[in-house]
Amino acid sequence: MQFINNFRGIAILLIMLIHAIGTINNDDSMILYGIGLLLDNTTILFVVVAGYLFSSLSTNFNYLKYLKHKFKIIIIPYFFVSLPAIFIYLSGLKTTHFWIDMNWFNSLGLVYQYVYFMLSGAHLLTLWFIPMIIPIYLFSPSFLYIKNKQLLGVFFILSLIPALWFGRPEFSINNVIWTVYFLPTYVLGMLLWQQPRIYEALTKYSGVLLVGYIVVYLWLSWDSAFSSSVDLLWKMVLAVILIAVTKRYLAKKNKCLNMFARLSFYLYFVHGYFISTIRIVYNQYLSVEVTGLFAACASFALTLILSLSSFVIIKLILKEKSKIFIGL
Repeated sequence: MQFINNFRGIAILLIMLIHAIGTINNDDSMILYGIGLLLDNTTILFVVVAGYLFSSLSTNFNYLKYLKHKFKIIIIPYFFVSLPAIFIYLSGLKTTHFWIDMNWFNSLGLVYQYVYFMLSGAHLLTLWFIPMIIPIYLFSPSFLYIKNKQLLGVFFILSLIPALWFGRPEFSINNVIWTVYFLPTYVLGMLLWQQPRIYEALTKYSGVLLVGYIVVYLWLSWDSAFSSSVDLLWKMVLAVILIAVTKRYLAKKNKCLNMFARLSFYLYFVHGYFISTIRIVYNQYLSVEVTGLFAACASFALTLILSLSSFVIIKLILKEKSKIFIGL
């Protein structure tokens, strides 16, 4: 199981990297363009891990205890982490949004504005993930029933049909479509736990397969990026290959990756604040524009440092009470 923990650490780092790259002008860097293509939609890796861990920890499953646990470590932190971002919008400090019609939004009462944000996760770059994953938590007994009946493979295929049909939706309040799109990746994680031979068969050649995947993916998508439906299939293949890679090369405890894995949900929650801050500083306050690979590396490093520092500060101030606010 340690290799899965390492995989989870890698997944959160890749998600933070692609978001960091999005804050800067890549200055037509081929390297950054290629990384952007490869890592777009990498949240799929995070969801695969969630499915794998759910399946592995579902022995003696107690639904009420499971929901209570998720409420403590996901929902309550989501509430507190959301407060600054929502306040910025509701107070009028920020009057633009990259997909919300703000004239319509401002016509709503404050309570409806708050509820809209909490149901959509639109108040911060990364928080759409929480409303998307909650229905999967709620229907967890159904997944266990399917797993116990040895029908995960069939359900995986069936869940792919609407996911490929609808594709990854544009940002909207329709989180049902988000859940439909990511559902097969969660089921894939469960399936990989139940049928480990799927990735174990690839372990010996996993390094070669990963290099081959990168070459073929970039070759096919360079001139025209894949649709979200096609990319869903590609990223699920990437998830299987990366699990095989970690099984072969990162099977033992890695202190660095273990730390990022343990903090993965916290980092997912908060790094959007620092990404947004870096973007504002970069676009509005730098007198000299820094571009390309150096700027991307600086943005990524700053995002990591600020996110980890915020965790340390919260723990120092709140100590054990921090579990109430950030689940850790």
